[in-house]
Amino acid sequence: MSTLCREVEDGLREELVRALGRHRYHLWFRDTRVLAVDGQGVTLAVPTEVHRTWLSFTYGGVLESACSALLGPGARLRLEVNEAEGERRRVREALPQRPAEWQALLERLRPAPRFEGFVAAPARRFPLLLLQQVAQGGGPGEAPVLLVGPPGSGKTHLLKALEADCQRRRPGECLYLSARGFTERWVGAVRAREVDALRAFELDLAARRLVLIDDLDDLATRPSTQAELARLLDRGPGGPRYVLALDRPPADQEPFSARLRSLLGAGVALHLAPAQGEDLDLLLRERARAYGLTLPADVGAAIVTRTGSVRGAVEILDRWAAASRTLGRALGAAFLGEVAPGVALRAREEVIRRVKDAVARHFALERALLDRPTKLRQAQFPRHVAMYLVYRACALPLGELAAAFGLRSHSSVSRAIHGLRERRLADPGLEQTLDGLLTGV
Repeated sequence: MSTLCREVEDGLREELVRALGRHRYHLWFRDTRVLAVDGQGVTLAVPTEVHRTWLSFTYGGVLESACSALLGPGARLRLEVNEAEGERRRVREALPQRPAEWQALLERLRPAPRFEGFVAAPARRFPLLLLQQVAQGGGPGEAPVLLVGPPGSGKTHLLKALEADCQRRRPGECLYLSARGFTERWVGAVRAREVDALRAFELDLAARRLVLIDDLDDLATRPSTQAELARLLDRGPGGPRYVLALDRPPADQEPFSARLRSLLGAGVALHLAPAQGEDLDLLLRERARAYGLTLPADVGAAIVTRTGSVRGAVEILDRWAAASRTLGRALGAAFLGEVAPGVALRAREEVIRRVKDAVARHFALERALLDRPTKLRQAQFPRHVAMYLVYRACALPLGELAAAFGLRSHSSVSRAIHGLRERRLADPGLEQTLDGLLTGV
């Protein structure tokens, strides 16, 4: 879709939502797309002849008014049946409709994490080799092993692959917990106010050869759980081996107690980085193969383009694979919007971060001023620019867009976007600036 068509589609959506409400818009205009914009008006694609007839009869006047408000008096709107839109609708209707149904499908089809499925450049395969030794009972000493890396670097995959490998060898000798799960077990034992409950908690851990704790950063606001973990790590030889995953190195974990930071710092730190470029492409192809599918090149490229994070890419790939398995054929890139319509919260967060960084650099502004409402006049226009660019980049719903900029109501966001559109149409220089910023995101 061209930039002009995308802009017109965004504008029509805003006008129709204002006139009809979000529910009716979603019900009747979800399967429409702007095909072309010319000197006479707009051509709107619809999925079926019945759909075209119904929209013309019921909402013809609203469509004409929206088109005139957007492009000026006299602009005409044509409805054209488009087979691609019809196929997109048929695909969507054959797939789960509710988030819970999608979750159940993914849980049923999602492949179990394996060491063989971990994709990393040759120079970064040391963490994988060391964890394979740990699974077999080897590895350096008894010190805890730390998997350190940002979200999407593969920490959870490696922990669950380690758990699965241990379970195959000797069931029951390995325990996987999230930091929240560890906290719940510990707090539950304490609240029981019984010595037996605390003893059972300790014996359960002591009986394991390996204890894996994910998302350790979540203990930042739990000093009592930190103290218990530090006590367990400091019990000397003979206890379980701990493998812990956290986003930042222990020295940078200021909310952690000094004792816990010291004990973690004595461990073996394995630093991970998110897959990028060819590694990300290989990761997606290997994951598709685990589903029994071959990933088409255009689908892989579209997934990478659609999301700015490894987590987002994997989540969309899982949706694509589950949908393809359900329909019995590998879907093309054009259907990603149907199989993963709301995936992407993490990808959207990445887009928001990139947009704010780009706008802050361009306007030489403190980044924090874009996160919350401010009365500083010099920050008002950059905030509006950032809202507009996020809206264009990922079509974030106005309510979520407002929350991303610290606003309680979407009305301010709507006014900002509308104002930027008018200024962009009147000022070619601003249009060039906005397009340049969006390209940089």
